[in-house]
Amino acid sequence: MKDEEIETLDFEESPTEEIEMLDFEADKKVSEQIDEMLQFIDVSSNEKKNIELDADKEKLDEYKPSLKDFNIKSAKTRKIVKKSMLYVIILMLIGFEFFVNKAGETLNNIKVYASNNEPIRIVQNEKYGYIDSYGNKIVNPKYIYGEKFNSGYAIVKNTSNMPLIIDKGGKEVVKSGTYFSIYRAKDDIIASKVTKKGLKYGILSSYLKNKTDFIYDSISYKDYVYTYVYGNSVGLINEEGKQIYEYKLTDKDDKKIDVLPCPVTNENYERYGVVTINDTSLIVNLKDGKVVSSPTLNKITPELNNVFYETRDGGIKKYIYVQNNKVLLESENYNSLSIDHVETGVLKAINTSYNYEFISTKSLEQFEKGLSADDVYYGDSVVMYKSHDYKKRTDLISFVKNGEVYKTNSLNYEIYKPYKNGIAIVKFNDGTYGYINEDGDFINDERYIEAYEFDSYGDAIAKTSSGYGILKRNGKVLIDFNNDEIKMIPDYVKMKYVKTKVYYAVKNAGLYTLYNKNGKKVDKTLYESIEFDDKYPVAKASTEANDLILTLIDMKEINITSANIKYEAHDNYLIIKNEYYNYDGKLIYVDNKES
Repeated sequence: MKDEEIETLDFEESPTEEIEMLDFEADKKVSEQIDEMLQFIDVSSNEKKNIELDADKEKLDEYKPSLKDFNIKSAKTRKIVKKSMLYVIILMLIGFEFFVNKAGETLNNIKVYASNNEPIRIVQNEKYGYIDSYGNKIVNPKYIYGEKFNSGYAIVKNTSNMPLIIDKGGKEVVKSGTYFSIYRAKDDIIASKVTKKGLKYGILSSYLKNKTDFIYDSISYKDYVYTYVYGNSVGLINEEGKQIYEYKLTDKDDKKIDVLPCPVTNENYERYGVVTINDTSLIVNLKDGKVVSSPTLNKITPELNNVFYETRDGGIKKYIYVQNNKVLLESENYNSLSIDHVETGVLKAINTSYNYEFISTKSLEQFEKGLSADDVYYGDSVVMYKSHDYKKRTDLISFVKNGEVYKTNSLNYEIYKPYKNGIAIVKFNDGTYGYINEDGDFINDERYIEAYEFDSYGDAIAKTSSGYGILKRNGKVLIDFNNDEIKMIPDYVKMKYVKTKVYYAVKNAGLYTLYNKNGKKVDKTLYESIEFDDKYPVAKASTEANDLILTLIDMKEINITSANIKYEAHDNYLIIKNEYYNYDGKLIYVDNKES
């Protein structure tokens, strides 16, 4: 029963204060009704037949409430109380029935909602529909367009070419006609609808909540940045939906705005971009809208990690580096300027004399004049550079982070690989290798005849005279060094799919064995070959008997006719030729027309 169908109870009081005479028959009737209700709630008669009481066990005394407990002397009040109890019980029963019905509806959809798996898009007869990862139809193919699910929702179009949005259960949560247009902007949605002021645009979050009001004449999206036109103004909207920059137009201005964001090597870096309005360009913080450069009619070009150059008359380039809403460095004396990683605080420049300069972003001074590119090792967190102490007649290695030298060691090795994920590889005179952390200390005393870089998960493959093994970032051994070869799943897969059972494939005597993240064997299966997928917890493998696709979370095998067969992997399903499989290895759909 719907909520609106439940009437509000209205107990009318007698207009007089007279004491009503006791009506035992009425009381008895109400009491019997209450008893029947309580009996129904307690247990049905059929269920009672299935209950066997143990006569040998002492029964607890039951407490049954009565009106005597209330010590009510007024017959009128007594009747009201008894009727109230009856109505409360009725409402409880109605609510209980409503709850059961709703719970049943929820349980019917539990297969879809119990996991984070998104429904899978299928195409039949040029119509789009969706199935779950068990192959059950969620939506029959009926839409003329359907996108892949994103954050629990998908944009589709009906036969009238009108956009709408469905949820993971196939329910149309945004009906046709609600919006005139809907399209994706990464996880968000840009939509338009007819308002009292005409067709206006706004932004919806991934959960379909309004990020902005629907007031804009147009909204565009490029590289995580929104631009808008609103009346006689244009501007920027950040990822949070906040209007961060506005420019008032004149009647002669075109209603046009363009933004070119700087690419960054780390998504946590502060991002800036070039905003161009009517041929005038300036540099703007893309999160808070702060303008950090003067407007210019010259072209400004963004480069990596918030380095820009302005092309001036005669083709001269003025390089600009921006950090913390300030122009830290600008100069026409460089042929190039770059910073590979902001954390290092080291700018690399080639001046007009074609010499290198390595500049601190903190002091804006060179670390050592005359350094060559061969002397400097640019890592993702720490820069190292070599110098010579002429008094002590020794070579030195200096460690730089955030634009400051924080440690200098005597150099008794050469740098083989600069810092990556907190560890650098060094090479000794005897041709062996070691690992040093950001403090410049060795992570262990071992010397390796082969050394590979650590991944972001904290693993590295290395080799001793006994064979290959797996090393952790703290210097401890995860898999012993006695193997012919080791392969690791990519660190991206390790970080995203933490529940994957397989992390390494270890080869001995020509066959691979699979190991988990703790360095333990997953099972006893031996593989003649195995290749891990770059983005998903999947591998293509071969045993003595079969070629197969192996899912690394549930360890299921999908037989294939040849190791040369290609597959397409997704978060919760695989496509092999025209067959769709889930990660349990079950065939869930066959696309007879490979759309």
